[in-house]
Amino acid sequence: MSRSVALWIGVLGGPFLWLCSFEARFALAPWACTFDNKWALHGVAIAALILCLVCALISYREWKLISRGELSPDAGAIPRANFMAILGIFVSCGCAMIVVAQTIPEIVLGACM
Repeated sequence: MSRSVALWIGVLGGPFLWLCSFEARFALAPWACTFDNKWALHGVAIAALILCLVCALISYREWKLISRGELSPDAGAIPRANFMAILGIFVSCGCAMIVVAQTIPEIVLGACM
């Protein structure tokens, strides 16, 4: 995987996964209410959480690889790549926290609330 693809996965992967998780759980809510079973909702949340953390790990790996090089004012794309790697870590971890926050009501409340 090229460095730019990995950096974009880190920056955009978390928000995309959160959005997909949000939409999938919204679509599965009537089914969960009908069958009084929330396992599908929890499964989507767990999958989204794991994938958001994978995006953060990809960004962390890229950040470690980038930080091994010498940074200078004439470094060109290296400072931008460093910024994108750090941004990817924060954005992906933030989206993972949003997924967890949206799962709390599913755990506490009944399926038909």
